[in-house]
Amino acid sequence: MTVPSGVAPVPADIPAELAVSGPGRLAVDVVVDADIETVFAAATDWPAQARWIPLTDVRVVRGDGRSPGSVVHAFTGVRLGFLNRRVGFLDVFHVVTWEPPHRVDVVHVGRLVRGPGAFRLVERGADRTAMTWSEDLHLPLGKFGARVWPLVRPLAAAALAVGLRRFRRYVARTSGSAARR
Repeated sequence: MTVPSGVAPVPADIPAELAVSGPGRLAVDVVVDADIETVFAAATDWPAQARWIPLTDVRVVRGDGRSPGSVVHAFTGVRLGFLNRRVGFLDVFHVVTWEPPHRVDVVHVGRLVRGPGAFRLVERGADRTAMTWSEDLHLPLGKFGARVWPLVRPLAAAALAVGLRRFRRYVARTSGSAARR
């Protein structure tokens, strides 16, 4: 396991072992036809992520969401009307590095999603930005989790890719630029 380069010291309220990379590596890229500041602002508008991450509601529960120490809750799931309940999982993450407009590092500390994650952005021209969404998760369920990870990983990567395609369209809609195909 490695510590991502340039990550700020781990705050005391985050278990130190979660700040290092786990074996559950996921990374998905997208190119967005918008300037890097617009893409960064859209990606880190946590409550607005519900518009592009399927079945997910996001809210800042501590801090401003735009600085280290902020805590964000992202619930992914569905509402079962007949039970009047939501079924899914809560992703709790702490913002640990905030370097606009190029980088945000987080540490996930929820029950299911645990470990470091990041958005990295690189300019590809005046109105084009490449964004990478990466996760280096600690797999749940011990040895069973490690054994099923090769089966789950493509599905998780596909879910991230769906989210990023929706993100590209979301930025195009909200910034006025055309979506890239």
